[in-house]
Amino acid sequence: MNPPSWWYLKRPGMLIPVFFLSLISAQGQFHAGEASVAAAGESFATRSGFSSAMLNQAGLARIRRPAVALHHQQPFLTGEVSVSSLVFQLPVSPGAFGFNYSSWGIRGLRHSAAWISYGLDLRPDLSVGMGMHFHFSSIPGEPFHCWGASCALGIQFMVNDDLSLGAHVMHPAGWSNAMTDGRIQEMMITTGISYSFFQKAIFYADLHIRSGDFLQTGFGLETGITDHVRLCLGMHNVPLSLACGVEVQHHSWSIQIASQYVIDHGSIPHASLAYTF
Repeated sequence: MNPPSWWYLKRPGMLIPVFFLSLISAQGQFHAGEASVAAAGESFATRSGFSSAMLNQAGLARIRRPAVALHHQQPFLTGEVSVSSLVFQLPVSPGAFGFNYSSWGIRGLRHSAAWISYGLDLRPDLSVGMGMHFHFSSIPGEPFHCWGASCALGIQFMVNDDLSLGAHVMHPAGWSNAMTDGRIQEMMITTGISYSFFQKAIFYADLHIRSGDFLQTGFGLETGITDHVRLCLGMHNVPLSLACGVEVQHHSWSIQIASQYVIDHGSIPHASLAYTF
C-alpha cells in the first residue's frame, strides 16, 4: 500500500526529496561507497578497498587485515536524501569476506540494501569474487513493502606489476516481489584497466554497459602527494560529472573526502572513515 496522497499534500516539502528518491531508485547505484571511488570517476573494476563488497567483489581477495568503515554521501541538493553505508571486511585465507549495508530515504519512505560477498585468490595474479545482494523498501505500516535479491560476479587479473585488468557483472540474475522495484535489478557489465606509473600515480579507466542505457565511461587519476596523503581526480560521462578528492592515512585510520560536480544536478559530497585492525 502506497502512502495516501494527502500525506504528501499536507507536507509539500516532502515532494522534493521524494522526487530525488525516485531518481536514486532509477539509477540503482546510489549506495554510498568509498569516497575515493567517487573521486576517481566511479572507476572500480580493478580496485581493492573499503567498497569491494559492493563493487568488484574480486578486490576482497587482496584484503589482508580486518577493517570497518563508514561511508556517507549527500546526493543532489536536498539534505533529507543522504546515503550511508556500514562496511565490515574480514580476511579468511585464501580470500576475504565483506559485508556492506546501505540505507537512504526520508520519513515514511526508506530503502535499504545489503551485500554479503567473498573474494578468492586463485593465483597470485588472479582473483575472483561473488556477492549476494538483498534489498527492501519500507513505508508506514509495511516495513517490507518491496524486497528482493540478486547477485554479482567479479574478476581481477594482474598482467604485471603496473597493469591490471578487471571485469564485473552486477545483477546477472535477481528476484523482486514488485515490478515497481525492478529497475534496481537491471544488469550492468563493467570492464576496466588500471596502470601505475612514476611509482606514485595510478590511472583508472572503466566502461559500464547497461541494457537500454547509454554506454558509461569513468576515468580517474590517483597520485601520492606525501607518504600519507593521496589526491584523486576523475570524470564520468553519464551523467556528466567531474570529481576530486583526498585521502589521509594516519596509523590505522583512513579519512577520505571527495566531491562530484554533476552538470545537471550540482555537487555531491562524499566522506569515508575507515579503521584497519
